[in-house]
Amino acid sequence: MDISQTRLPPDPHMCSSTDSKTRSPMSLYSEYQRMDIELRSPHFMESCHWHGQVEVNVPFDGDVEYLINNEVVQIKQGHITLFWACTPHQLTRPGECQNMAIFNLPMHLFLSWPLDRQLINHVTHGMVIKSLAAQQLSPFEVQRWQQEINSPNEQIRQLAIDEIGLMLKRFSLSGWQPILVNKTARTRSVGNNVSRHAQFYVSQMLEFIGANFDQALTIEQVAEHVKLNPNYAMGIFQRVMQLTMKQYITAMRVNHVRALLSDTDKSILDIALTAGFHSSSSFYSTFNKYVGMSPQNYRKLRQLRGSGN
Repeated sequence: MDISQTRLPPDPHMCSSTDSKTRSPMSLYSEYQRMDIELRSPHFMESCHWHGQVEVNVPFDGDVEYLINNEVVQIKQGHITLFWACTPHQLTRPGECQNMAIFNLPMHLFLSWPLDRQLINHVTHGMVIKSLAAQQLSPFEVQRWQQEINSPNEQIRQLAIDEIGLMLKRFSLSGWQPILVNKTARTRSVGNNVSRHAQFYVSQMLEFIGANFDQALTIEQVAEHVKLNPNYAMGIFQRVMQLTMKQYITAMRVNHVRALLSDTDKSILDIALTAGFHSSSSFYSTFNKYVGMSPQNYRKLRQLRGSGN
């Protein structure tokens, strides 16, 4: 049997564009806040999927290739690659790799670690980041963390989480570069002065937005949910996420549309409504601005890529 074509069992905490009931990347933020670690052979994915965590991939014995937002991204052997998995992604070429580490990290945990704010800024803006150096991590360490993260001993579990945070701290300090840049991202360098207080409230805001993504949300509604002044809520959200609340909601909705355009035959209007857009003119204008082409052209291009032409 060709292992590259082996299917993964369905995961209730991930959403695929071929699911009968589709969900927004935002709705998955609050559904699964536990860290997950795998060490296995990579599998070819027949369609794109998305989930609410930050994903870290390390192929140990060969290169693999993804399609992320319709762009080909090659992950080199031994290099750590990091991206926010709310972006639709599809592993298209497992190559000869038989052993790959896959970490799914809750966003609130990722935001709480003392990492380079520019790195966090890039990730929350949809970029894919890779380490400049290879072999910063071994399968032995991944296997140990995999066991410890499921330990009944809370201190052992916390130790594994702390060590993974330090691994990403080393990644942050050892040199990294973006290998896929979101064309609409306007990132800027910021300091490291984001408090745990701000992280806590932003986590609560993300959860509320995720549960109500298909509604015409206002900043006042989100602020009321967390019992904060709207201006203050808006300010700490932008400081932590490095984009405004409106930009975040719009980006997540566009990601949802991209995935549904890629792998479903639903009409473009149905897709727009499913993703939370309530005006067709606003939807077409927003999609063109974020993606650089019309939804029709994006679907055609994605179908051509999928057919291998």
